[in-house]
Amino acid sequence: MSAGGVVSSAWADPMDFNLTPLGKMNKIDVLLATGFGSGQVKGRFTQIAGNIKFSVRNPSVSIGDVAMDVRTLQFGYGKVNGDAHNPEWLDSSQFPRISFRLEELSNHRWQGEVMKAKASGKLKIKGQLIPISVPVNLRYLRAERRAYDGKSGDVLYVTGEFPLSRGQFGINSGSALDSVLDAITVRIQLMAGSKTIRPFLPCRIFGGRP
Repeated sequence: MSAGGVVSSAWADPMDFNLTPLGKMNKIDVLLATGFGSGQVKGRFTQIAGNIKFSVRNPSVSIGDVAMDVRTLQFGYGKVNGDAHNPEWLDSSQFPRISFRLEELSNHRWQGEVMKAKASGKLKIKGQLIPISVPVNLRYLRAERRAYDGKSGDVLYVTGEFPLSRGQFGINSGSALDSVLDAITVRIQLMAGSKTIRPFLPCRIFGGRP
């Protein structure tokens, strides 16, 4: 037993992290470059769920699943909100989920308390599975879950930014979005919590809160 909560004496590796308990901290933004307004429109998914099995000893074997409720995606313009959910774009009534299955973390390297890596897996949009590899930053926050939801555990904090081609997923322009460029920028901030606290290890991954 520790002051921060229960420390597993035989903790598993990889370790399970759940996105749902810290859901209000999770953000996935979609930035569209346009020929109208300010030149950029930002949307956000507000419901994100999933699990990540993260290995400290061997990050390359880490796996996970992240799912977004497409129906919660909203932009700053009313007309864009409507068009984004039409069949020509995300068709959210028929395909209410976008998901990403993490299959590997590669090229991982530590820079201070941050691990930079390439997250590879399959992104599913409108029924299509597309292999992608995106750069991410990870921080392992030992015993920090209590600061966010009052429960004992560790926190895995993942951020990243990368471009996607909407044409690759069959996302076409609509009446209000005909000036949107093909490249879409995606920004992620994910916080997942574990149920146990990992013992102290002689490594550089236990920093403070982001």
